[in-house]
Amino acid sequence: MSPVVAERLVGPWALEERIGGGGQAVVHRARHTTLGREAAVKLVHRSAWADRAFRVRFRRECDALLALDHPHIVPILDAGEQDGRGYLVMRLARGGSLAERIAQGPLAPEQALAVLRAAAEALDAAHAAGLLHRDVTPANVLLDPEGPWLADFGVARRVDATFMTEEGLLVGTAGFLAPEVIGGAAAGPGSDRYSLAAVAFEALTARPPFEADGVPGLLYAHMRRTPPRASSIRPELDRAVDAPLARGLAKDPHDRPASAGELVASIERAVAPGGSAITRLLRRPPGARRRGRRLIAPPRPRPLSAAAGPRRGRRRVAGPAALLTAGLLAGAGAVAGLTATMARDGAPAAAPAAAAAPAPPALTVPGPDGTPLTAGPARATDLPGLPAGPEAAAADVGDVRVASLPGGWDELSAARASLEADGLRVDALAGDAGPVALIARRPFFEDILGREPRYALLALRGPDGPRAVVVRGLGDAPERYASALASASRATPVPAP
Repeated sequence: MSPVVAERLVGPWALEERIGGGGQAVVHRARHTTLGREAAVKLVHRSAWADRAFRVRFRRECDALLALDHPHIVPILDAGEQDGRGYLVMRLARGGSLAERIAQGPLAPEQALAVLRAAAEALDAAHAAGLLHRDVTPANVLLDPEGPWLADFGVARRVDATFMTEEGLLVGTAGFLAPEVIGGAAAGPGSDRYSLAAVAFEALTARPPFEADGVPGLLYAHMRRTPPRASSIRPELDRAVDAPLARGLAKDPHDRPASAGELVASIERAVAPGGSAITRLLRRPPGARRRGRRLIAPPRPRPLSAAAGPRRGRRRVAGPAALLTAGLLAGAGAVAGLTATMARDGAPAAAPAAAAAPAPPALTVPGPDGTPLTAGPARATDLPGLPAGPEAAAADVGDVRVASLPGGWDELSAARASLEADGLRVDALAGDAGPVALIARRPFFEDILGREPRYALLALRGPDGPRAVVVRGLGDAPERYASALASASRATPVPAP
């Protein structure tokens, strides 16, 4: 058991070990003395609480947070004053903070986007209610299976307890402050969006947009310097992500996106399905290789019906299998003619031979550009909740396994139900004309390492009738494949739930 602090009780909460804090407050793990429920208790230092303006702001914004019920704002359980110190009781985040996660390295783009979307929704909801955050940082984004949560709204704090404005107080954290706030202007929603863009930059690169030896140099960089390109720090990022990040970090708040949601959506279009990142899949099909700066694509597979024997010059020379087939067909024709002649001459005719069973259709799956690719029989694991009948095909294409069978959204609804029953969350994948696919994945905090398979479900209209397609893979590979396929083919829009 970790030692408790000397000032052990705050209301009904028994304080345990310290889990965070800064220049103006300290945060402790706590447990309710009668209910046994865990929480996080934030205690304001007495020196800060002695400032009347701080107390007024703290109480006003605590009231606003208590009234602001949003799934991505950390739930507030209690607030008050005791022994000359203000306190705030919040839900305890079981996954730590985004800052702690970034310390392990940059997040995968889809993981970063899951956190950023939640923070953006929380900010936009707060702005709509007239509340500014003023300190959006990775440390104030909390990770929890029920989150993520944005925490610590509007609590004034000194920047590293050393830098003072003319009024003696600068609200926010130096590495994430908007230029207009550093320059002395009042904070606004655009200031929070600047901070969120800085958080996005660090989540994707594990580095802040600006670094300096001291706080004054860091503040100067935010006001005057151009941020580096994220793709230059992390080359595997698509260079398209640099533009939305630069717009979010614009010096003039009027040049930034109109909402936090718009900021994150623009980043998502650059690094997620539907954005330019999908071109990587189309530029480099499975089996492609590079020759200097040129990308040499592999030969496109021919349909099974065209798989004839070797060529000599321009003439097609039948292989042994084709010759054997031709001989059998010729023999069958001769027997049929002899049987008919015997019947005309009155000789007993042999019973007609049973009609040969039609050859099974060639099994194919749609490639990312809609081209049919040779496939084999599908397995049950390829089609969750669907029967792997004789017309169900599957093949490994690059990083994903693609399965298809005759049908459409009626069949895919059974697959969706099966995946949801297995605990996967299903979301729509937007296309140019609306949702074109469904993406099934584990909740972010159950798959923080990206090791659980994901599924993309979409229905296509093809020359041979409608096809239901299931794409399985890790990370965002199924989403990228589904987005490319929907763009290149006639995808049936996702029906309304």
